[in-house]
Amino acid sequence: MINNPYLNIGTEASTGCIILDRPKALNALSLDMCDALATALRAWADDPAIDRVIISATPGRAFCAGGDVRAIAPDIRADIAAGDAYFLTEYQLDLLIHLFPKPVVVVANGLTMGGGAGVLLNASHPVITTAMDFAMPETAIGLFPDVGASIFLRKAPPAVAAFLGMTGWRIGAGDMAHYGIAPRVIDADSHDALIRAVINTPDTGGIDAVLDGFRCEVDEKPLVDEEEWITRHFSKPDPVSIRAGLEGGDHPMAEKTRHALDTRCPLSIAVAHRLLTDPQMEPATIVDAIRQDYALALRMIRHPDFVEGVRALLIDKDNAPAWQPASLSGVTGAMVEAIVTPEDAPVLAIPEASVSTKGKA
Repeated sequence: MINNPYLNIGTEASTGCIILDRPKALNALSLDMCDALATALRAWADDPAIDRVIISATPGRAFCAGGDVRAIAPDIRADIAAGDAYFLTEYQLDLLIHLFPKPVVVVANGLTMGGGAGVLLNASHPVITTAMDFAMPETAIGLFPDVGASIFLRKAPPAVAAFLGMTGWRIGAGDMAHYGIAPRVIDADSHDALIRAVINTPDTGGIDAVLDGFRCEVDEKPLVDEEEWITRHFSKPDPVSIRAGLEGGDHPMAEKTRHALDTRCPLSIAVAHRLLTDPQMEPATIVDAIRQDYALALRMIRHPDFVEGVRALLIDKDNAPAWQPASLSGVTGAMVEAIVTPEDAPVLAIPEASVSTKGKA
């Protein structure tokens, strides 16, 4: 149907099946992969023989480690339009998944970050396994928690959402389920059996019951256990205050948290804090969230921190980015406002094709 070396796309019974198959790159989404995924979804939206879609990944460490920013950074350096095209394609894919007129079951096993979270958490039926390893690490490369994070991270209490978005802290299935970020958890060993059961369900009305039949509880919730400490520090009004409050603390999470706030992009941390704590930036719907992300992303990639962050973390791997400004104290309100203001913001068009928006939020 669609040719892409990193995707297995086909149909079985009345199910459209997509398997991410780029394990050496942890299934990172290239521009071509996003295009192929969107093409398949558009075709199945119109196909009366297809009444559901399942997205998963080949067995390995990851479901999807995010967008392939390493590949696009050199193109952005040469021509900023390349970055515009990538984020347009990625975010329109997220909208296609969210607005799809038929059930979309995404089963995520293993590492899931950034753009992978966009595929998972914007689906009608997101499912995670007990092997989940989740993070929104964008502040490490001069971006911000995107792909609808202003919806799904805000399901956690405000201080926890800010903590996750600012530090890129990695959490597992227990914490994700507790906070409602991804409430359906299955045992990792049930991954293939659940997919078979969804494919074999005669009617789409039975999908929820099938998924719930595989559901399991996870006792380990390390972030929940530390919620009081997180709230005490990340309820402060701005990143500078948060960082100052952490100074000298000997809590088991303190050193790692200080390191994150000291080494990640200061402007990105400030934008993430604003995105996840300012009531005026809380979107009413996922569509609003993705469209807001598009405007912010196109502005952020025009700041030198994005290309520099990708260089330092993913290309040269020297882990020595030269951020501009170099510290949280150097980030001004005007800098953040220039990124987040709705005035003259780029507008993301709703994807065309026969994908109905009726009843979607």
